[in-house]
Parts: sequence; structure tokens; C-alpha cells
Amino acid sequence: MKKKTIGILGGLGPEATVFMFNLIVAMTKAEKDQDHIPILINNNPKIPDRTGFFNDNGISPLNDLISSAQHLERMGADFIIMPCNTAHYFYKDMKQNINIPFIHMIDEAAKYASDKLSGIRSFGLLSTIGTYLSRLYEESFEKQGLQIIVPDENFKNKIMQAITGKQGIKAGYKKIPLEILLEVINHLNQKGSGAMINGCTEISLVISEEHMNIPLLKPMQVLAGKAIQFAGYELK
Repeated sequence: MKKKTIGILGGLGPEATVFMFNLIVAMTKAEKDQDHIPILINNNPKIPDRTGFFNDNGISPLNDLISSAQHLERMGADFIIMPCNTAHYFYKDMKQNINIPFIHMIDEAAKYASDKLSGIRSFGLLSTIGTYLSRLYEESFEKQGLQIIVPDENFKNKIMQAITGKQGIKAGYKKIPLEILLEVINHLNQKGSGAMINGCTEISLVISEEHMNIPLLKPMQVLAGKAIQFAGYELK
């Protein structure tokens, strides 16, 4: 099998892009530098806010997303991954404008949930307002016969505070966002979630299995694993 070069469409946000790069490096079976995967990164933090597009009638990020994807293709990427949940709303339009494969993170997460967490049918979703409004997870998970449980409106607002607030994850804070997210997790547990989904790449920087008493599905890790194997390499 021909080895492939991964293209990461990043900047959505930058820290999540670094997290994805580190995941791929950490999860690849390698004994020396030369065993690792060539990775190209287009880290463009100037792409308009995805949730703002949904929530505040903001500028569409589509043209910039297409431009970044095409840039990766010109640079020599054999396929693209995008460590941003909300941006997958634009996946179909992006895919039509490139000539290389584009792995869909949320579809892969749904397949993983169906295969590896087969006894669980209901998943609580931690994500941005944009992802909730787009219903991306509902569409992908319902294809696998799985249910998505979303928080009540006031808890959705709490999640946004944890992510984008003045002392939120995007501003470099961890402690206060963690406290807020644990409150939301408890709420989703009470609504009947059998497992929790880290449905925002920034949340992945704060929440881990140690904060859970139920399984935690991590789409970023699922995507990293899929990318490694699609590139023709082995998982550690």
C-alpha cells in the first residue's frame, strides 16, 4: 500500500490543530523519526467563526475553508482531515471543490460508536451552539441507529461560556471551563446519556475519561486513528 501524506485543515482553533498533530504522532507505531507520517498543516485562524455564522448571521466561512483545502491539495496532501466539528456543516461543498479524499470526523465517530460501544444507544453531546443547530451528530448517529441527547438551552449557553468566554478554553483557561463542563455533564447524565461525546475540539483539551463515570467518545482520537490507517501506517 502506497504511503500517504496527511493534510490537516487547521486554525479552527490553533490549539485544537496542535492537539490533532500531537495525537497522530503519539498514536503512530514508530521506532524512529523516519517511521512517522508526513503531515502538512494549513493553520488559518482567520477563517470566520463557524458558530457565529449559525448563531449571529455572521460571515460564511465556506470560501475560506475551500481555499484552505485547495491549498493543502496543491501542497501535496493525499487526503484531508479537519479537527473542527462545526465546520463539517460545510463538508459537502468543500469536498466538491477538491480532488483528494476528505475524511468526515463525525461519520467516523458514529461508526466507531456503533462498533466499539455497541451496548450503548444514547450519547450525550457536548458541543458548540453551531454544532447543535447544524444537527451534524444527529444525522451521522441516527444512520447507525443511535440517539443523541442534547442539553437544555441554558446548559448550551454554559458550554459556550466555557469555550469562548473571557476565561474560556479559547482564551487559554482550563480550570473554570472544566467546572462549567462538569455541571453540563451531570445534567446530560440525568437526561439518560449512556456515554458522552466530546463534540467540540476545544472541549477535548479539558475533558478526559477521569472526569466521567460513563464512557467518553472522543472524535478527535477516532479521526487521528482513521487518518493514520488511511495513510498506510500502523497504530501504536
